[in-house]
Amino acid sequence: MKCPRCQHENPQGARFCEECAAPLARTCSNCGTALSATAKFCHACAHPSTAGGLAGSPESYTPKHLAQRILTSKSALEGERKRVTVLFADLKGSMELLADRDPEEARKILDPVLELMMEAVHRYDGTVNQVMGDGIMALFGAPLALEDHAVRACYAALRLQERVSQYTEQALRAHGVSVQIRVGLNSGEVVVRSIGSDLHMDYTAVGQTTHLAARMEQIASPGSVLLTAETLKLAEGRVHVRPLGPVPVKGLDVPVSVYELLSGQPMRARFEVAVARGLTRFVGRDTELEQLRRAQQLAGDGHGQVAAIVGEAGVGKSRLVYEFTHSHRMQGWLVLESASVSYGKAASYLPVIDLLKSYFRIHERDGPREISEKVAGKLLTLDRGLEPSLPAVLALVDARLESAEWRQLDPSRRRRQILDGVRHLLLRESQEQPLCVVVEDLHWIDSETQAFLDGLVESLPGTRVLLLVDYRPEYQHGWGGKTYYTQLRLDSLPASSADELLGALLGTDPDLQLLRRSLIERTEGNPFFLEETIRTLVETEVVTGQAGAYRLARPLGSVQVPATVQAVLAARIDRLPHEGKSLLQMAAVAGKDVPFSLLEAITGLSDGDLRRGLDDLQAAEFLYATRLFPDLEYTFKHALTHDVAYQSLLKHVRERHHGRIAQVLEERFPEVAETRPELLAHHFTNAGQIGQAVTYWRKAGSKAIGRMAREAVDHLAKGLQLITALPETAERTRQELDLQIALAAAMVPLKGYSAHEVQHA
Repeated sequence: MKCPRCQHENPQGARFCEECAAPLARTCSNCGTALSATAKFCHACAHPSTAGGLAGSPESYTPKHLAQRILTSKSALEGERKRVTVLFADLKGSMELLADRDPEEARKILDPVLELMMEAVHRYDGTVNQVMGDGIMALFGAPLALEDHAVRACYAALRLQERVSQYTEQALRAHGVSVQIRVGLNSGEVVVRSIGSDLHMDYTAVGQTTHLAARMEQIASPGSVLLTAETLKLAEGRVHVRPLGPVPVKGLDVPVSVYELLSGQPMRARFEVAVARGLTRFVGRDTELEQLRRAQQLAGDGHGQVAAIVGEAGVGKSRLVYEFTHSHRMQGWLVLESASVSYGKAASYLPVIDLLKSYFRIHERDGPREISEKVAGKLLTLDRGLEPSLPAVLALVDARLESAEWRQLDPSRRRRQILDGVRHLLLRESQEQPLCVVVEDLHWIDSETQAFLDGLVESLPGTRVLLLVDYRPEYQHGWGGKTYYTQLRLDSLPASSADELLGALLGTDPDLQLLRRSLIERTEGNPFFLEETIRTLVETEVVTGQAGAYRLARPLGSVQVPATVQAVLAARIDRLPHEGKSLLQMAAVAGKDVPFSLLEAITGLSDGDLRRGLDDLQAAEFLYATRLFPDLEYTFKHALTHDVAYQSLLKHVRERHHGRIAQVLEERFPEVAETRPELLAHHFTNAGQIGQAVTYWRKAGSKAIGRMAREAVDHLAKGLQLITALPETAERTRQELDLQIALAAAMVPLKGYSAHEVQHA
């Protein structure tokens, strides 16, 4: 019997899950008959087995925009590994609370609670995977990857507690009951097995992903949210927590570090967290800073400007903005800063509200009356002619509205007054002092803020306003034809600047040189990827010491993709159309460098379709062409992107692709089999076809002996390691002896004839 919470398979007849202790045997709320874990109706009285209609198919309660995105990408999302944050929430003591109540009255209490839970999850683009009578299970990051899944889950949990707390007053008045919920969070991997047409998702947890989230919920006190260290690591700097110390968890040998979630941080951007943590050395952006200073000078002279910084995630857009706005050259300028957030498209005007709160110096602790006084005082002191804009500005910053005329306006006129009112305020302020308006992350912008910016851009000529924005390449706008528009393309750091940054982060120990070169190659100089990878190396104790003076603590193996970087890249990959994503994943299995002819053979796509698909992946900056002759060849822009695309595939899917590639190489590209046998050995190994793999590792070793002994040793050692998996036969013995002799010959140039390793081989 599969547990509805953690998906663990339990023995038939079990009443509680042996993994997470969730009840398996449910009872009918109408007649008390025992029900199976999957029953939708009571088999004795036909009464619905869940609270109201809320526990029907996910299609019935998933927002349309989210459902459409999932169904559109369904085939591309099935059979993938996803890094997620799991949320469990339930009504504490629901059985005692509802025991003596009529089923219809119980539904009146439970249904609003479940609706509030689901509203909070959907607000932050989570998916409610299961509704379980008195609670829910939700996933953030599956089936659609989210680059900040842990932050969203934390914010959803806080909103959930806030909304249910408000509902408690209503429940007390109407039903005489006090309603409290408990919430648990944990982050890890799941495998999305399938997605039904009704959006029901079948998944398998990897390790303790859902088990720990369920445990956090079960040990949480009513009204609280508990999370694990894995979730806190991903949400660091974006939430306030209280450490509860190591807590014993049933089913685990070692206590788990547990934290109580208290509140969210006002900072919205990942960069703000980096500022609070301490910034690293700023390198390699002198040219871009000079371009911004020229735009600033023009704006200061009364020729309003738009400056747009464009670049992929992690290249340092926000850092460039920070260095520019905190320069001594900004003295005498008023700088107003805001940013869009990844979950903010459903919340209109969010960046505009931030700009206004910054301008009027409104703080979180300010009440409506204090806000009204600050806004009215400053606005009317600036210019009495702005008085018609006052109701619109007050409406945006959640102040008290005394204007009956404003309340009577229809929505379209309110919108126009808001857009015009804020624009007139900023333009009027720029007559008093030069104004720099910063709006970051436009790729997440909502439609109302976009309309505001469009209007502001049209009004810039003749003003002392510099509008400074940044965004990722996928964002589109209509300002490119303006003579006062400047675009700065920000790419990853060149190798010299990346090495300078690594020198500051890691230090100059000679033993770190190989690591530094490897990091630059894997990240292509992306500053965020570099910094996060180093944090992972420190956490996993590959390097030890102090920042800027680390030393290598153990031999460098494969460098794992940091969870933060993995989330960013996985979200980018999931935004690709199904065909493009499938092509990228197939290319990842083929290798970091992929010939066009090989892709054509293994994908089965026509020449035209394949070229269009590769052009799209180049435009999205996943791949780029590295060779045109004699065969067109593509490579991944980042080794990390290659790793994330590859690791998202299930193991059996990877094996199938590797087997197909090895077969194609062997049959259609015999020259590759002859010149690069190690390539076929690699694919046969990962396809699980051991016999063919051993044969090609032997060929690769023999070919390498004459030119590079160390490489030959590696190839032959891999063959010897694999051959032990074959049945013990005379042929296996012969092959093993052949490999041992070849290995001894390969080791002689490295160790000498008398070396123990040579004698042993």
